[in-house]
Amino acid sequence: MNTSDPDPIRTDTSSSDKDAPVIRGELRLRPMIIGACFIIVFFFLVARFTDFLKALSAFGVIIRPLTLGLMMAFIMNPVMRLFERQMKKLAWFRRAEAASSKKQRQAERTVRAAATIIAALILVGLVAAFFALVVPQFVEAIRYITDNLNDRLIAVIDWADNLTGYRYHPSMERAKSDERLELAVDTAIRWAREYFGLTDDTISISKITAFGSQLVHSLVNVVAGLFIAIYVLISKERYKGHTKRFIYAMLKNSEQANLVLGIIRKGNDIFYGFIIGKIIDSTIIGIICYVSMLLMRLPYALLCSFVIGVTNIIPIFGPYIGALPTVILIFMTNPPQGIIFLIYIIILQQVDGNLIGPKVLGDSTGVSAFWVMIAIVIGGRLFGFIGMLIGVPVLSLILYIVDIFMGYLAQKKNLPQKADAYIRLDHVDTETGEAVYYTGDLSHQMPLFRRPAEEDGPEGNSEKKEEKTRPRP
Repeated sequence: MNTSDPDPIRTDTSSSDKDAPVIRGELRLRPMIIGACFIIVFFFLVARFTDFLKALSAFGVIIRPLTLGLMMAFIMNPVMRLFERQMKKLAWFRRAEAASSKKQRQAERTVRAAATIIAALILVGLVAAFFALVVPQFVEAIRYITDNLNDRLIAVIDWADNLTGYRYHPSMERAKSDERLELAVDTAIRWAREYFGLTDDTISISKITAFGSQLVHSLVNVVAGLFIAIYVLISKERYKGHTKRFIYAMLKNSEQANLVLGIIRKGNDIFYGFIIGKIIDSTIIGIICYVSMLLMRLPYALLCSFVIGVTNIIPIFGPYIGALPTVILIFMTNPPQGIIFLIYIIILQQVDGNLIGPKVLGDSTGVSAFWVMIAIVIGGRLFGFIGMLIGVPVLSLILYIVDIFMGYLAQKKNLPQKADAYIRLDHVDTETGEAVYYTGDLSHQMPLFRRPAEEDGPEGNSEKKEEKTRPRP
């Protein structure tokens, strides 16, 4: 053995030792580079925020069929799973399941396709029923109000005059004059036009053409979205596999991939628990409202029940949003019935909030009422009705991710992970790192500012003085 040859292991170690400062320098620079990139992107978005919104809106128009398809698939999935479970109980599927694996896979594909088509037909049937039943009643109500607006206003004024015992009869008579009524109607119409942006009174050919083109594009997007939803539901397991492979392949280690998959599953539970639960709850409320209105012989039962049911999907503010136009509609037709309907809606919403809603929804989001209000306001401001609907589950998922991150940072410092453990926390001991909890004794509380005499005591101060006077070796 030639001892003059250098040891390869020792040579590699020395070279790695030389490269170690370079690697440590790169690791220090990496967060700075990432932070600088984020700052540059942030300032670019702030400076070109209008252009960014235009680009985002154009991108949203491009992917609108895909977005509609995924939303339809999300709504159709529970119905599809229900029919799929029922079909798998049939005798022919049991025979195929007991046969070869090829026949079993073929039977599963057949059942999935049939269940998906049934769910799609139910969705199309509901939309068709809406246009066949609700829309004509809405048009009839609007036509009745516009044709008899002055008469309805006079009837409301007469009812109010009778209710007050004719104590304000001269004022009521002046309010029924044609000039006052026309002024009130013109003011309401002008306010509505300004609110909805309808400032131009003329209807041109270009506007009609633009409306027709937009309607055709919307129909095409809905049809394309329906086919996308069908294909997604038929092959959803395959898409799940591709997504999981992408996550595990792209992330650094399996721990990060498991964390991402856990967040995705939690988001799925939150969205399904909230949105599907609210749809079921609102359907129950709509049916109860329709039956009750028929029993009380109130007008526009189907239209008002549909509005109450749809707006009930929005938490907190939804019942009031739906009650306002429906109460006004019935009140303009018959004032006493409008008052009766208002009282009934208040009672119905109390029953829903205290009995039906908690039974159907449970604690699907785990978000307090304060955060629910913030999510509804911000979501409605940014994305309208859809934002008010999905704002609560989105915020719930964000708070869940923040809670995981805060728990991870607390664990690194050997502190409790759950926020409940910090409710009675007084301070953390700087020497031992242990949490000190408030026991009611003020002597155990940590003061905001400590003086050296309070921190060390007289003995500590004397020791420090001795150390200062002690000669240096």
